[in-house]
Amino acid sequence: MTAERVASWTHPVASFWAGGDLSFVEQMVIRSYVEQGCDFTLYVPQPVGGIPAGTTVRDAAAIMPVPAAIAPGPDPDPDRKALAVWSDLFRVRLLSQRAVIWVDLDAYCLRPYAAPEGHLFGRDDADGVLTGVMALPPESPALALMREMLAGDEVEPPWRDENWIRQRRKKGRLSPFDLPWGDTGPRLLTHALRETGGMRHASPHDVFYPLFRNSLRALWRPGVADDRIARPGALSVHIFGYTKRYLATFHDGLPPDGSWLARRAAAHGIDPARAPARGEPLEPRPTAGTPARPPA
Repeated sequence: MTAERVASWTHPVASFWAGGDLSFVEQMVIRSYVEQGCDFTLYVPQPVGGIPAGTTVRDAAAIMPVPAAIAPGPDPDPDRKALAVWSDLFRVRLLSQRAVIWVDLDAYCLRPYAAPEGHLFGRDDADGVLTGVMALPPESPALALMREMLAGDEVEPPWRDENWIRQRRKKGRLSPFDLPWGDTGPRLLTHALRETGGMRHASPHDVFYPLFRNSLRALWRPGVADDRIARPGALSVHIFGYTKRYLATFHDGLPPDGSWLARRAAAHGIDPARAPARGEPLEPRPTAGTPARPPA
């Protein structure tokens, strides 16, 4: 996809949420789509609070039942890793059944997305692709390969060496929920696109991921100008889960006054104090002045 401005959406947009009530981050992300005339559907496995008006809410079980690996219990927020894998599996199932654009609930929309041929995804800052904004036609060979690799109880990632796979198999740790972070998401998509020739459809990384790793600090630093974040050609700003963890650890879940996050929340009429960001605490603040390297 090119970065030209498009007048309207070519596809409906869909996402998935299996945690507790939405924080101000998820709320403002959804509003960034709905307020631009997007047909936005959120799939949830249980009732969730804080969903903005204008959102179509549907039962996630209509697409995919709760995986057996997700243990039921009183905690409304599953383990971060388990939730990420569940989302990865759900995304593949959804895109196989519906012609939609998938977005993570930390993919803030700047303007409508166009996927006239059904392909939409962006490169990371290296040689792979990410899954935060993603569309593939239901008949896509890459999507078929992903379904095939995830169909069994065990997954043998081709990008892992044989000894690694053999040791994992001995320990019974080759289920999708046992694999390293990202193996069922960006690494799987990157592999499938390379194997099927689909990488030619990838957008440059600054279209959907203009901030990455240590540059994410621009989101919460007061006074950073919008054009340093929403750069020319960008269609989305990916906030990444690390940002929520940083806010939860060092700012009580709230965006600092004057930051891009605070300005965007205000623009959508959202009071972050009523829905602070939550996340697994980070290690103590590094003395060097820069946060720990956020995960991709």
